Amino acid sequence: MKFTKSTEAKAQGDAVVFVMELSGVRRQFEISGDVLRRRFGARDDTATELLRAFEQGAQAIREAAQEARSVPADGPIMLGAGDFQ
Repeated sequence: MKFTKSTEAKAQGDAVVFVMELSGVRRQFEISGDVLRRRFGARDDTATELLRAFEQGAQAIREAAQEARSVPADGPIMLGAGDFQ
């Protein structure tokens, strides 16, 4: 769970919220449980499964966060299905 730990990822409802430092700026992101189930193989909406899928998708999630880093947001930057084409 290296990626999970380094990004301070936490399951929150049907999503995972995490933090990444990009270009020297810490940004908060959120990836939906739907994406984690459909794209990264989470078997259900339990915290254990969502975090397992988050870890499994580390590279793709890292790349999507890098692409979305400049999106203006008052809260977490949402990563959805469209970020993983």
